[in-house]
Amino acid sequence: MLLGVLALFAAYFLVPTRSADQGSDVPWLLVALGAFAAVAAVQIPAIVRAPYPIVRAVGTIAILVSLYLLVFARLYLSISLGDPLAFSRPLDTTTALYFTVTVFATVGFGDIVAQINSMRLLVTLQMLLNLAVLGTLIRLITTAAQHGVARRRSEPGTSQP
Repeated sequence: MLLGVLALFAAYFLVPTRSADQGSDVPWLLVALGAFAAVAAVQIPAIVRAPYPIVRAVGTIAILVSLYLLVFARLYLSISLGDPLAFSRPLDTTTALYFTVTVFATVGFGDIVAQINSMRLLVTLQMLLNLAVLGTLIRLITTAAQHGVARRRSEPGTSQP
């Protein structure tokens, strides 16, 4: 799973962003959201079947949280490239990721802030989704890991993981 997280971050930093005159970055965002849904759909049943469900669950959380953060970072970056006044300073790949993580972690240092109402609403949406998505993911993955551990314990000839 570590390789998966590294691949996601490499893609985030290496896939070029589109400037406002080159069109929308929406296709990349749709691919990323589709990947998020696909990873969740594939990994949750895989956790139940895994030989070490808890390890698989931790890896799945790492992948999904990374992907979730990168989707928002790319969204903020794309918006900032189209409207440099959307935030208190123009964002690049690093500052967009930094801003996304500070919002996710509810730190809010204040060095980068949304300047226009549409961005304030988007950041508010991210904050609400942080709670909903993270809570739902943790619940689903924890439940899948518990079922996987129970399955392993009930198999003849296996020791507890």
